[in-house]
Amino acid sequence: MQSFDSIVGTATRIEGDLHVDESLRIDGRLNGNLEQTVGKARWIIIGPNGEIRGNIRAQNVSVSGKVFGNIFASGSTELMEGCEVRGNITHKSITVEPGAIVHGQLIASRDGIDAEAAAKSIIDSARNDAP
Repeated sequence: MQSFDSIVGTATRIEGDLHVDESLRIDGRLNGNLEQTVGKARWIIIGPNGEIRGNIRAQNVSVSGKVFGNIFASGSTELMEGCEVRGNITHKSITVEPGAIVHGQLIASRDGIDAEAAAKSIIDSARNDAP
């Protein structure tokens, strides 16, 4: 079972960017970007009632709730049944359960490649190739 150093409860709403060094579970709402220091087996979990309106930069991300922004995961990304992501997801590995909703691109990154730079390059290339 995953242990969390911090939990944002269902009755909590945070306005502004959030920086964390350890694993975090969000069951409330965050209106701002979320950035996690990369470390061994650290996770950002967005619970079924959780909602983030901003970008996420983390090692591992599991979404059961809603994310309105881009996800940059240097490790694993899990999209659980019933979740909704409106943004691009850059990941090293990804699991998508049936019933997960994604409005955006899934962008695989490789070791040694800056995930954010890779995503920008792919999106810019797609825009340039558009008729």
